Amino acid sequence: MVRVEKSLHSLGFFASTASKEISRTVIQVIRRPDGQRIQAKAVIEGIPSLGLPTTADRDKYMAFMKVALDQRDRQGHVASPIRFTGADLIKLLRLRKGGFHYDEINDWCKRMVATTIMSESLVFLADRKQYASDTFHVFDRVVLYGEELADGTRSDYYEVYLSHWQLNNLNQGYFLPLDFNAYLRLRRDIGKALFGHLSVWFYASRGLPVEKKYQDLCQLLHIRAYPHLSKAKSVLAPSMDELIEIGYLSSWDLVRTSRGSDFKVVMSPGNRLLSLPNFSAIVDPEARAALEASLPAWVHELAKRGVAERKARQMALDVPETQPVLDQIEYADYLIQSGGRGKWQNPAGFYVWAVENNLGVPESFETSRRRKLREDREAVEQEAELRRLRLREDYEEFKREEVHKKMESSYPPAKLEEAIREKLKQIRREQPDWYARLTEPMRRETAIGMIEAEVRDSARLPAFDQWSKRDLQMRMF
Repeated sequence: MVRVEKSLHSLGFFASTASKEISRTVIQVIRRPDGQRIQAKAVIEGIPSLGLPTTADRDKYMAFMKVALDQRDRQGHVASPIRFTGADLIKLLRLRKGGFHYDEINDWCKRMVATTIMSESLVFLADRKQYASDTFHVFDRVVLYGEELADGTRSDYYEVYLSHWQLNNLNQGYFLPLDFNAYLRLRRDIGKALFGHLSVWFYASRGLPVEKKYQDLCQLLHIRAYPHLSKAKSVLAPSMDELIEIGYLSSWDLVRTSRGSDFKVVMSPGNRLLSLPNFSAIVDPEARAALEASLPAWVHELAKRGVAERKARQMALDVPETQPVLDQIEYADYLIQSGGRGKWQNPAGFYVWAVENNLGVPESFETSRRRKLREDREAVEQEAELRRLRLREDYEEFKREEVHKKMESSYPPAKLEEAIREKLKQIRREQPDWYARLTEPMRRETAIGMIEAEVRDSARLPAFDQWSKRDLQMRMF
């Protein structure tokens, strides 16, 4: 979860599309703490050489908020300067390393300092509990990486000095929690711009469908409003479909209003959005029960092993249904117990790592599922059931053979050894505690298992039902 400052998010500071504009106006109807509804306005103005903040800048700001709020969790408050490296942001955004990313971070920092917000009752000051009419910046000052300091040395970090109102709002807890994993799966600007607003809208509706006027939505996102329904829908559709794919929407539609003079967007929340912690107390009990029933059994197994339930639930939204997570949990149990003497520093973190990295389970390791298959086969007496179990075993053997063939073709001995070395480096980097406790054969076995898991995922093997039909046809032939 990443928490972002609410005012900056709600006033549409980041444009949904890149443009050469240096000024735009945002108008909203807001409700004051005393219940009065007023029309508020903000003018967001940049400089010609840098332009206005974009969707890519929003990505970096969210990663920066992760760094800033981590500081708040450690120290109890956010204080300037907030230090980070370019590698920190690149890693949080899951980007490949490249020098051009540092140029983009430099431009983002400069743009955040240069952009001005002229607010007329739209920026909320949490310490005063009032909407302010004033002129603001988000960053007051930035020291770039490699920049010469006053003492003649060069900075080893980016240093951001947040404006006073941002510091106050963050330290007052005036922020919005967002699912960063889900956000990073979005590729379209409109979807990213809508992402945080959906959390606010559906929280206010207590998880019920919401409707927004098309013209108002376009103004909020700073996109063109089309007069024809088909064109308007075709522009929104790709981004809305992305939001459905990540579970933030379950459905949407663009329809005419009752008077027929305008359009409205009708949106229903998705399971992933309703599963967020801040929705737990407001979602309808029946919908909550349905969400609980849809959780896989391994979520509770991880929770029993010390993994935070919130983290386990979030993983359930990201892990494919076909991944053998229960097998991986049992294999992780075995690796932890076999890891040598001494106190284990973070076993819960190892379970998370094993699932998120799709840890391969060796065929020689008998999991509960495999043991049950074996015991069922031994205990069954009816021939039909015995044939079914044998067919399942044949299918498992078929998958092993196919993976073995692909391993041999994709990884000749020299290439396999190189791949094993790379996996061992990854394991040592990501799980140094566990790595230090294992014998060399166990390290090698784990590395090979991870390579085999990748090969198995890329092999596109047929599902059991498809394979069994094909096998039956081949036998008949």
